[in-house]
Amino acid sequence: MGQGRRRVSVKPVNEEQMSIAMQPRADAVYRGGQEPLGLAVVSSNTIIRSGLTHVLAGAPGVSVRHRVDSITALPASEPPALVVLDLYGQRSSRLGPGYWSLMPADSRIIALCRPDDPPNLPVALQGGARALLTRESGAAELLAAVQTVRDGGLHVCVDLLAHLVKQIAPEPPSREPQLANREVETLQWVARGLTHGQISQRMGLTEATVSTYVKRIRTKLNAGNKAELTRRAIELGYVTP
Repeated sequence: MGQGRRRVSVKPVNEEQMSIAMQPRADAVYRGGQEPLGLAVVSSNTIIRSGLTHVLAGAPGVSVRHRVDSITALPASEPPALVVLDLYGQRSSRLGPGYWSLMPADSRIIALCRPDDPPNLPVALQGGARALLTRESGAAELLAAVQTVRDGGLHVCVDLLAHLVKQIAPEPPSREPQLANREVETLQWVARGLTHGQISQRMGLTEATVSTYVKRIRTKLNAGNKAELTRRAIELGYVTP
């Protein structure tokens, strides 16, 4: 009873220190003594940031060194090799080359993008993104993407693949209807309100030939009457309104 109780001093720790303290000791060595790559988790959403850190804590070959609320909060003196970046708080219109220039030099980015408002994915790839996922991607896919990027590869989830293909695919060749010179002239007269008989006199053709031209033009322009022919003539630049 005479012995005094020992006092235990507890120092407060911040979020990043707690995150680092929770890392498994087994991650100190990877693949026969190779040092794990430093990884940062960046999200303005505290819950998402904590969840990502929890999932990535056991990922082989990486070690979560930082978890911050913005890319500019990463220490310039210790840029991480990998960055898991949550983009859900950003509109795609703000994710141009200027934004990606803020990424740490030589860092490889695993980005979580909104499937309904993805950034310009080729620009993201040029800015250092090496994996493109969504928040709906499962933990297994996130870990697989991290390992793929760690080993120098690229990963794009299915939800974003169609957007990427659409953004990088070449423009399809123009399919504007091709009209012969006499058909163009006929269309111009029709658009000016002339009858087939009047057009035949102006063009030195029979009325039957003019009727044949008009039928061909309607087929090529998918127009059912003179009003639609006039509208298409204006759209194609053959006449001015």
